[in-house]
Amino acid sequence: VVFEVIYYLAFKLTGNLGISIVALSFAVSMLLVPLYNRADAIQKEEREIEAKLAKGVEHIKKTFRGDEQLMMLQTYYRKNNYSPLYFLRGSLSLFLQIPFFIAAYQFLSNLDLLNGVSFGFIKNLAAPDALLNVGGMTVNVLPIIMTVVNLVSTYLFTKGFPVKTKIQLNAMALFFLVFLYNSPAGLVCYWTLNNVFNFVKTIIGKLQDPDKGVNIALFICSVIVMSYSLLTSPN
Repeated sequence: VVFEVIYYLAFKLTGNLGISIVALSFAVSMLLVPLYNRADAIQKEEREIEAKLAKGVEHIKKTFRGDEQLMMLQTYYRKNNYSPLYFLRGSLSLFLQIPFFIAAYQFLSNLDLLNGVSFGFIKNLAAPDALLNVGGMTVNVLPIIMTVVNLVSTYLFTKGFPVKTKIQLNAMALFFLVFLYNSPAGLVCYWTLNNVFNFVKTIIGKLQDPDKGVNIALFICSVIVMSYSLLTSPN
């Protein structure tokens, strides 16, 4: 219902179905900022606790085996008021995405208004974009751009994170590539923009470091230029 209300309000203001998808993605991303900020804080706390306990856990694993190791780990966690199930907090931002992705999928995949509607280089928002033709085979570009944004974002902003977190994020990016590759361009456009907005939000949070901010800005310019070259190249 929220998606539908925002989308139709955007369409009433802009009169453009494609721009309304951009507005929907931006509005939902902004509405979710407080939730993602809280999730980031919880995940940071989880990483700090894991780092604090890492030395003791490593010592127990080296010293004990089998049931004795399990018992010692349980005792160690209990003494530090920690439960192994707390590791799920490290995936909180992923869990937050699921219901909103389902809502977007249900709404945009079944939106008859998009049939035959073009937007920029996209000829039909209700069908896969098929923007490139390589050796007689059509290639959907939007899912690839979406995946590149996700993978680069994971690489840039997970330095110092646990390996399992990096694996989860990379696996999720590849999952969305496969799952959305043949989906309607309107849906992929929405989710790509959603990831771009989150990417930019993270960049803003990193701009306290000027050197890192400059490098990230240069990277964004490179991505824009490369994407424009791909999208404007003849099929």
